[in-house]
Amino acid sequence: MKDKEQAKPIIKWGHETELVDIEWCWKPYLPYGKVSIIEGDGGDGKTTMILTIAALLSQGRMPPSLIRGHLSEEPDCAPITTFYLTNEDEVADSSLKRFIRAGGDRSRFAYSGELQHHMTITEDELLSAIEETGCRLLIIDPFQAFLPEGTNMGSITKMRAIFTTLSNVAKMTNTAVVLVGHLNKNEGSKDIHRGFGSADIAASVRSILMVEMRKRDRERRWVRAIKSNFDESDYTPIRLILDEERCLSFAEFEDEEEEATPPQSKTERAMEIIADMMVDGSVPVAEATAACAEEGIGDKTAQRASRKLGAIRDFENGIPVWRIPD
Repeated sequence: MKDKEQAKPIIKWGHETELVDIEWCWKPYLPYGKVSIIEGDGGDGKTTMILTIAALLSQGRMPPSLIRGHLSEEPDCAPITTFYLTNEDEVADSSLKRFIRAGGDRSRFAYSGELQHHMTITEDELLSAIEETGCRLLIIDPFQAFLPEGTNMGSITKMRAIFTTLSNVAKMTNTAVVLVGHLNKNEGSKDIHRGFGSADIAASVRSILMVEMRKRDRERRWVRAIKSNFDESDYTPIRLILDEERCLSFAEFEDEEEEATPPQSKTERAMEIIADMMVDGSVPVAEATAACAEEGIGDKTAQRASRKLGAIRDFENGIPVWRIPD
């Protein structure tokens, strides 16, 4: 009987629970005490954006919040320290420069000594780093580099345990834990499924941001929420503007059709390239994939684009070609 009593679930009642307001590191995107994800393709500006936010917080300035589609300045706050967990060999010639360029206070920026000790995502190590630095913003960039050796990111069981650890650390220290990672190659899937590893990862966090770049104009970038569990959710994209000094600032979307159009995917661009080359008939596969490669599009994406166009693979004079059936 005693064992059965111990096995009873813990039941709590809503009317007995004290409601808690969210404290924001960046409203309505990055909450304190929670785990958030920033993802995007390489070079799209994920790290520059989060380091710019860290720089603002180090000065006691809050990033502008997004309310009903409009940016709003937030009151000043107490200066915030950031702990930056990175696998870069030399932070001094890359990330730290970006932080300083954004006006960051160097005394409010701590980072892992990668060459001396490679940290892993364990509760003891993370709590020790947060206690020693006094940080309230913990950035893990890239997230994959700090998983325990042998971790399979596709394993729901493994990833659930790791995210439980991260959530506990964030809650115990009231720290905003931000994971930075690359998108996967499933360009045709929903945004929520473009993240790294198991789908259980997206279910385990409270906020996911995607940073995107317009492929034809590399100076145009956006950040938008693709998941948020809070009442203040706002899914309006924010423009990210890089000036001549490569300093980042935030701006509202311009009310123009071109500005409001989401960035073109690699598959869509490959479809345009291949379609243009097939205007007069078939096109050699090697020529089409080479044209796509010039714009950074891989062979598999080019093949996927040809199938979406309805092209079939054939041979002409012994040369593989793509053509549209009559």
